[in-house]
Amino acid sequence: MSKNQSLLVGLLCIAACSSKGSGLDTSQSVLERNKHPSRDGVFVQPALTKAKAAMMTADTAFAPTLNASTVAGGNNVWASPLYLPNGPGGKGAFFAVTTGNDVYALDETTGATIWTHNIGSSPTANGVSCGNIHPLGILSTPVIDAAARTIYVAGAIGTTAISDHQVHALSVDDGSERSGWPVSVSTVTSGGLAFMPPPQNQRSALSLVGGKVYVAYGGHIGDCGPYHGWVVGIDTKDPTMRGGWVTGGQGEGIWAAGGMASDGTGVFALTGNNTAGVTTHLDSEEAVRVTGLGTLADSFYATSWQTMDSSDADLGASNPVYFEVAGATPAKILAVVSKDGHLYLLDAGHLGGKGGQKVDFVVANGTMSIHTAVASYTTAKGRYVVFGTDGGAICSGAGNGGQAVVSVLIPPGSPPAPQLGWCAPLAGSTTGPISTTTDGTHEVVVWYMNGGKLNGVDGDTGAAIFTGADTCAGVRQWTSPIAVNGRIVTTGDGHLCSWSVSEHGDSLPGG
Repeated sequence: MSKNQSLLVGLLCIAACSSKGSGLDTSQSVLERNKHPSRDGVFVQPALTKAKAAMMTADTAFAPTLNASTVAGGNNVWASPLYLPNGPGGKGAFFAVTTGNDVYALDETTGATIWTHNIGSSPTANGVSCGNIHPLGILSTPVIDAAARTIYVAGAIGTTAISDHQVHALSVDDGSERSGWPVSVSTVTSGGLAFMPPPQNQRSALSLVGGKVYVAYGGHIGDCGPYHGWVVGIDTKDPTMRGGWVTGGQGEGIWAAGGMASDGTGVFALTGNNTAGVTTHLDSEEAVRVTGLGTLADSFYATSWQTMDSSDADLGASNPVYFEVAGATPAKILAVVSKDGHLYLLDAGHLGGKGGQKVDFVVANGTMSIHTAVASYTTAKGRYVVFGTDGGAICSGAGNGGQAVVSVLIPPGSPPAPQLGWCAPLAGSTTGPISTTTDGTHEVVVWYMNGGKLNGVDGDTGAAIFTGADTCAGVRQWTSPIAVNGRIVTTGDGHLCSWSVSEHGDSLPGG
């Protein structure tokens, strides 16, 4: 086999491992938000034991700057970073995006910019009467097709108002646009409804499943304008083939920053509240499976949907996460955390419509208690779901008005009976946790940003393992760090921050 053939096989293996979500993924590539389509946020790091994790230090030699934009606020970062070990020139590279509509490829060792590409003018307003992110640009975490060496990015386009939403396909090697792209989402219709750019907001991380890139849309904070929840599907081989599923009612947005989850067949998306005060259920407070280019294949909605609608207690304030629990019925589970503090465990194979087959476990009190990014991991004790709360966490030791990182153990059972695992301190903007493990189940450390400082806690007990002394400025809510080659890397406004084990001063690759 030639060197080029070996490289292609390796890339295809990386893509397959990431897309199928089965087996142990030991690749260092981070192709999408939370590592896998399941959104579990599990990073296998063989050298990062708990003992090593306690020795992390900031990588001061790693100093990337995201400063291409001249628009005020255009260097802000609301997305998580991605990583390719075989990036431009065969070297490792991180990828980051900004609200100024700039996409960056960054050297993994120094942070120097390898290339940058601007996808278009970033709107300084949205054209409707609410919203608090300006400029709007790219807010979501992109997705990378490693085999095709393409990064897919979605952003709002315009000057003083949003004139379009576009999906771009860029070469990971030099940032050039692929033929046939970008795709204007304004060309998509569904059920007789045309996509209307200004009131729509693209906050949710992108997915790549079965050769299709999926992009979800909701509205701006304040629920202004006639927006809907959309899941737009685009065929990556033929971008003229595109479609979408749209919610039946006004509002009902799909906006969780953690994105949609997948078990390999389409995507699972979660919707928010209807803003028109309907008395007949349409598509609010709903979990849906969307396949193809926009086919609704299955759904679940909460029996309390009217109460949730009236109190803005979105089911879709946080991303779903998919996992399997051996010995449980159902064994294939979609975990969903609602804004009003309920953890629902749904049968991923049959969502079941109204009420569905579910387990309902209350984890926090208050209609605005949870806006977060959800993750999941496994230890010898079993499967956990982990997330942050804004307040009201039902656990001892939760400070700051009940704000905490909460871990819930999901033991086998028919149905499984969740139980509180642990709570860990959290303050400030709620960011998303991830986990590292040496082999899939051992030496599990849960990592999260806490007031701009990196924290690492024991996956089984929540006991502190690492509490960073260095602050990463401008870390935005609902972002999550990633783990690469023994390092933890996160985004902040205008830059990235990195930590690694440094026993003798040499921590970065090649250091």
